[in-house]
Amino acid sequence: MRVLRMKGNSTIVPLATGAAVALVAGLLAGPLAGGAAAAAACAAAFSAAAAQTRRKAAALERLRRPELRATTTATVDSDCYSEVVGEAVRQLVRLSQDLDAAAAERTRLEARAHVRRRRLGLLESALDTGEHPLVVTDARDRVQFANAAARVLFAIDSASEAEEAATIELCPTVQRLVCETRSRSAAGDRRSIEWEHGDAADASAWRVTSTNVQDDDGEWLGVVTLFRRIDDERAQNTRHAEFVSSVCHELKTPLSGIRAYTEMLTDGDFDDPGQAAEIYGFIEQQVDRLTRLIDNMLNLARIESGVIKVEREDCELNDVLARSFEVVRQLADEKGLRLVSELSDLYVAVHLDRDLFGQAVINLLSNAVKYTPSGGEVRLKSRMLEGWAEIEVRDTGLGIPEESLPRLFERFYRVPENKTAAAGTGLGLALVHSIVTELHNGSLRVESKVGEGSAFTISIPLGHRSASRRKERPALAAK
Repeated sequence: MRVLRMKGNSTIVPLATGAAVALVAGLLAGPLAGGAAAAAACAAAFSAAAAQTRRKAAALERLRRPELRATTTATVDSDCYSEVVGEAVRQLVRLSQDLDAAAAERTRLEARAHVRRRRLGLLESALDTGEHPLVVTDARDRVQFANAAARVLFAIDSASEAEEAATIELCPTVQRLVCETRSRSAAGDRRSIEWEHGDAADASAWRVTSTNVQDDDGEWLGVVTLFRRIDDERAQNTRHAEFVSSVCHELKTPLSGIRAYTEMLTDGDFDDPGQAAEIYGFIEQQVDRLTRLIDNMLNLARIESGVIKVEREDCELNDVLARSFEVVRQLADEKGLRLVSELSDLYVAVHLDRDLFGQAVINLLSNAVKYTPSGGEVRLKSRMLEGWAEIEVRDTGLGIPEESLPRLFERFYRVPENKTAAAGTGLGLALVHSIVTELHNGSLRVESKVGEGSAFTISIPLGHRSASRRKERPALAAK
């Protein structure tokens, strides 16, 4: 397309390529052929330009009006449509490319949103399965999420109610903690308190920890508050304090006696050799008492940590019981008790650690002797019952209240009603329970009635592990 601007006239006349060539030829031929030829060439050029303009206008009109498209001919309109169609095609290609890119971006965003929804659902499910209550609050301290344990703790029926409820309505103490954590985030991201929940009669103790949460760019998002129940921890701390007090008392009493008698011997207060020998015997008894206390504590610690060396072997149960029986005989005689042995006449084959199991039986017999008044009776029995070997220690002592039975084998626990009857640390029965259940795959049960006595029964698997010993068993039993 060419454009001709005429001097003295502001009109711009578009010319087709052929018309422009004819016009230029006429202008060049003017000086040679004369004015008539130049005028004729210019007239032809303007005529051709006007015809081309009309054809384009008509073609555009037919494009705008569908009812006129039937009159379009390829020969007439091909030149007119070529530029329009070419530009339209280029625009359509660009639009198609843009649409494809937009569709791909939409697919990518939908896939990312789907993955994030799945991750969010997985996270909420994981938090719901947690045993510790957890609450998430926003900048206005409103609950945005509460897991299942938190809904139970605060008696919320559903997750939607948890999201609508404010923490100040649930717990003012925790609300203050959350508010302080949020408002003083510059001083620290985490704060903790201990909180009592419920009525005084059945209150539960909790350690509540609130933590500020930020995104990767350091922007503050909210506060996460975790509740951890610490009733057992408090009880254990109390038992540890009682244990330390008991151990100190148990250590202090014999040490004080040893020190006093040692000073008397050093000062020469005993001229009689018989008196001196008696004092030496007392000192030896106190040393033995201290040794047993320390051994019990060390053995219990080793069993619980799994570092104790267990040497189980095939043996005859009654041999182990007889040795333990003889250890406590003197103690029973000194207290005026009747100690009775009712061991089975049969060969009771077992697989156990002689020393550790013997110590467990000694602890049961010693407890029976300590808590049985003078003139009472302590019996040791053994029997076989449906693949199990059973050992029973029965006494006619003080008995144990029913409410104390569930805690009897806890470390450091002592029956409150019987504390004054005999000294102790509360480790003996805990050690027996660990030896029987953890090291010998057995069980330990107790029956007791206050004022009538108690019966402790140990059950361990019956039989030898070694094939050679199993073959010898009938011959030994015959003896």
